[in-house]
Amino acid sequence: MKPEIKSKVAAEFEAANFFEQIPAEIDGYTLKKILADDGDKFFYFAYENETTHRSLKTYFHEETKEYKVLVAIGLAEFCLTEFFTEDFETFTKIFAAELDATIKKISAQIDPAEDYLIADKNFSSWQYGQTLKKNLEGFELFIAPKNPVKITNGSYIIINYSDFENFCDLNIFYNVYGDNFSGEAQFGGVQHPLYIFDAVDLTQLENLLKENLLPELKKIREEIFPPPNPQKII
Repeated sequence: MKPEIKSKVAAEFEAANFFEQIPAEIDGYTLKKILADDGDKFFYFAYENETTHRSLKTYFHEETKEYKVLVAIGLAEFCLTEFFTEDFETFTKIFAAELDATIKKISAQIDPAEDYLIADKNFSSWQYGQTLKKNLEGFELFIAPKNPVKITNGSYIIINYSDFENFCDLNIFYNVYGDNFSGEAQFGGVQHPLYIFDAVDLTQLENLLKENLLPELKKIREEIFPPPNPQKII
């Protein structure tokens, strides 16, 4: 971030005395002051719930010249577009007004039978989804089909296995616009598409998961902790 931009956004935040206007804790989320840049972003603060692996961060994005809110649910991160604005005063007003509702939104568990966009997919009654193991290869089942997580661009995470300590996971997505399923792994700070989980219905997805879920988790584990090379015998 350019030094002059960093100075400007830091100064306007300090002048607003915004920390005095927001609570130190709300519904299990603790306020964490950041006030530091990371690449082309200047982060102000976060509300974090370490127990549920959920948080939101506020920041200024130099590239788009907008103030934004970044949500993390597990290792998945996405911005809430309703906060996008190029005016700092407008941003602080929206944030203060919507903070309670936003915390409740990211904490709530979706009942897929009650979400009209995915109600016909029957995720909550999907028998295979109910039999997924809680732990596989050191990964925790963080998101199950009975409580998917809505993210961006019409996508839902319906299955997530996470290793929070080593910052890696495997996601299965459903997209309402394409009416299809896809997979993605994250390790080393990079997202890796998993095309072997591309499916058009739950039956096809189930077959792919039975065949590939465990092997893919093992592959991710090996990427993090590669086996030692055998010593060359001369």
